[in-house]
Amino acid sequence: MALPKYDQIAGDIRGRIVRGEMSPGDTLPSERELTERWSVARATVVRALDVLRQEGLIETRQGTGSIVRERAPLARTAGERYRTAVKTGQVYTAGEYAEIVSAETMPAPEEVATALGIDTGDPVARRHRVTFEGETPTATSWSWFTSDVVTAAPRLLQRERVREGTTRYVERETGRRPHTGRDWWTARLATDEELELLRLDGPAAVSEARHVAYDAEGRALTYEVGVSAGGRWTRTDEYSMTD
Repeated sequence: MALPKYDQIAGDIRGRIVRGEMSPGDTLPSERELTERWSVARATVVRALDVLRQEGLIETRQGTGSIVRERAPLARTAGERYRTAVKTGQVYTAGEYAEIVSAETMPAPEEVATALGIDTGDPVARRHRVTFEGETPTATSWSWFTSDVVTAAPRLLQRERVREGTTRYVERETGRRPHTGRDWWTARLATDEELELLRLDGPAAVSEARHVAYDAEGRALTYEVGVSAGGRWTRTDEYSMTD
C-alpha cells in the first residue's frame, strides 16, 4: 500500500530540497498546480505543505506563496552531493562551501580497510572537511581513498576544495564511474572534536552517515563518514512494507 497522498507530496518536495534541486528562496508550485499535478483535493495539498512547514523546510508569505526557507535544516549525504555535482557541476548548493582541514596519507584503520576492500595498514589518503552554510558549520566529514586512486587523482592530497566534489573528480581522473552506493546511519553524542568543529555546546546529539561508492566492477572508489548536528533533515525514502 502506498503512503497517503499528502505524505507523497511532502516527500517529493522534501527530497528536492534535500538534494539541492530547490534552493533557499525558491517558490514552490502553487496549491492549485500541486492539486492538478497530483490529482488530489486542495485539503490534501494544504496538509502536505503544513508538514513541510512544521519540519522547518518551507515558509509561507502573503502574496508570494510557499518558499524554501533560507536556513532550512538540511544535511546532505555523500551520494546526494554526487548527484548534485553530476547535475550542476558543483558539489555544493548556493550558500554552501567547505574548508579542507587536512589532506594526508596514513595507514588504513581496520574499519576503513574493510570498507575499501584492502588490508589493514595499507596506505590510504584521508581528506577531512567542514561544511558551512554562510558562517555556520553544518557538518564535518572524512573521506578515504586507496593508493591507486590517489596516484591517478593527486589533488586528493592537496588542501584545496575540489569544486565538482571528490567523487566526481575521481571519476574523471580514473575513468571509474560510481555504479552503486551503500549508506548507513546512526545517531550518537558528539565527540569533543566534533563539538569544537560544529560549534556545539556539549553534550549534543549528532547524526553519522557512512557511505561507500563502488564502480561497475564492485571495487570501492571512496569511503566517507559524515557527521551533522542533530535536528537536520537528510534524504528520505519511500518504500513498501508489504510482501
